[in-house]
Amino acid sequence: MSEVVEPAAARAGASARTRGAMRGLRARPEVVAGMILLGILFALSFFVGFLRPFTPTEVAGVPFSPPSARHWLGTDDVGRDYFVRLALAGRVSLSLALVSALLAMVVGSTVGLVAGLRGGWVDTVLMSGIDILLSFPSMLLALGVVAVFSPDTTTLVAVLALVTVPHFARVVRGRCLELREREFVQSARVSGVAEPMIALKHLLPNVAPLMTIQLANTAAIVVLLESSLSYLGLGVQPPTPSWGRMVFESQSYMTGSPWLVVGAGGALVAASIGWGLIGEGFAVSRKSIV
Repeated sequence: MSEVVEPAAARAGASARTRGAMRGLRARPEVVAGMILLGILFALSFFVGFLRPFTPTEVAGVPFSPPSARHWLGTDDVGRDYFVRLALAGRVSLSLALVSALLAMVVGSTVGLVAGLRGGWVDTVLMSGIDILLSFPSMLLALGVVAVFSPDTTTLVAVLALVTVPHFARVVRGRCLELREREFVQSARVSGVAEPMIALKHLLPNVAPLMTIQLANTAAIVVLLESSLSYLGLGVQPPTPSWGRMVFESQSYMTGSPWLVVGAGGALVAASIGWGLIGEGFAVSRKSIV
């Protein structure tokens, strides 16, 4: 039987649940590992200026220099410091993934809450729109939208959020359809509580764990989608570095300078694994209390 937070119990035991959640979080090695991995990537991305004296566009050495004390990951085909470019590309990719996933969570969860609570024709109309989005492969839909509009940061965030909104909507709606028949929701209806308040006070606390899991999983997906778009030249545009574009630019030099493609590809895989570990850890934590 699924865990349900009754209104009175929720108020009475809020602090106890918070302390329990923190203890459970520390006890989950997947979550801890994922946070450490992402923490390292974020730290390198945002503090690279304190670590290395180069800019991402500066010719800092001889092209294709191997990793050394001066150039930690060597230089690329132009002579730019590869570590600096890799770190700044991470700032772009990680920020895009997080912002896009958060936007998708807000929009998709709102759709799911409304559809699950209202039901009837509202549910039919909203979920028909979601089904239409799901009928297109995510990558194909993203390519189509970006090809029509300019591939700037705003467009990328909107596109990446658009293709992942359905996942939040379906997960949240499914949970709300179950909860709307529970006694505490029916009692709120009979008492004349407005539906927006029912959604915020009674449904949202119960779907929040699912939203957290989906947020981490979506961020992992978005990292790969954004890199794929950049690899095809429809993502982050030069001179701003991005992991996907760096993989594309370095694949021709795999034989002579393998550190180039390994660096960008490894960072991309690490970010995806980090988000995935967090999602898996929260999912296991939720199952353990069901």
